[in-house]
Amino acid sequence: MFLLRSFSMPGMVKCVVGTMVVMFALPAMAAIEGSVHDLSASGFTGGEICNVCHVPHNTNATVQAPLWNHTISTATYDIYTSPTMAATAEQPAPGGLSRMCLSCHDGTVAVDSFGGSTGTTFIDPRANLGTDLSNDHPIGIRWLHVESNQCLNCHGIPVTGPRGKELKFIDGKVECPTCHDVHNEEVQGVKLLRKTLVGSELCFHCHQK
Repeated sequence: MFLLRSFSMPGMVKCVVGTMVVMFALPAMAAIEGSVHDLSASGFTGGEICNVCHVPHNTNATVQAPLWNHTISTATYDIYTSPTMAATAEQPAPGGLSRMCLSCHDGTVAVDSFGGSTGTTFIDPRANLGTDLSNDHPIGIRWLHVESNQCLNCHGIPVTGPRGKELKFIDGKVECPTCHDVHNEEVQGVKLLRKTLVGSELCFHCHQK
């Protein structure tokens, strides 16, 4: 036996809207909560998760990412080059989104330098790439299409697999978020890769040999 409870239209609208908010809000929180980018237990975030990088007010409006809060690195980087590469990094390299990642990962800016404060806690050496990126995958390079039928498989549209597994090009260029997704709980392991390294799936997505 089912008991039906009558709702007025305003009450029903509130109920539906509230349910939708919960449905969409919970996955968003779960995406970064408990990941390596969840610094809420660090002691310098006030127990918050998002405020190291984002804040709703008094943001850095000159930065590419939305509502940015972290101090941006001004370092100059040595970028990978090779005589076999058909593309070269466009200057200034790396691009905006990569530079945001490097604001922690190049080791020149403290992780707790956000909200206008200068911090003293620097990233773990194991995650510190430094400013010499000449031995790392090139970033800031424009993607040169091999075949036109590969477009839908690369440009932010998940042809196969769940959300977050597609590779993304930023302004047509390979940047850190091309291979890494800092927010998505469905990424591959602690390195937050968009695709698995098993069978070199991530590599073969672009480098079809």
